[in-house]
Amino acid sequence: MVEFTFRARRSELREARTLVSDTLREQGIDSHHASTVVLVVNELIAAARECDVKTPVRLTVAPYPQLTSVRLQCDRNVELRDKPFDIRERLIQHLAIAFGRRRRDDGTVDLWAEIARSQ
Repeated sequence: MVEFTFRARRSELREARTLVSDTLREQGIDSHHASTVVLVVNELIAAARECDVKTPVRLTVAPYPQLTSVRLQCDRNVELRDKPFDIRERLIQHLAIAFGRRRRDDGTVDLWAEIARSQ
């Protein structure tokens, strides 16, 4: 499992992608799946940046035998839809078997995605 907290800034976005990719590959996950997870992580963090999330966000990436679960905890509601073309939403929909956002009891919001692992 990868779990760390960082600010959703451009410089830290690259660090997050590199950390996720390296950690998944070290765990023996094939490079295609690791790249797919990194793409999804990138889109979730980019959505948080575009919604002006200023406080640090917590990213959790948990690989399981059938899928990899991604969670990004933010301090406010984050919109995944990037109107007018919804490119982000369509990309995540193509890469993940399920995704969305969930409000937590403490007022924070989780952006989440489940990415299937190929057998």
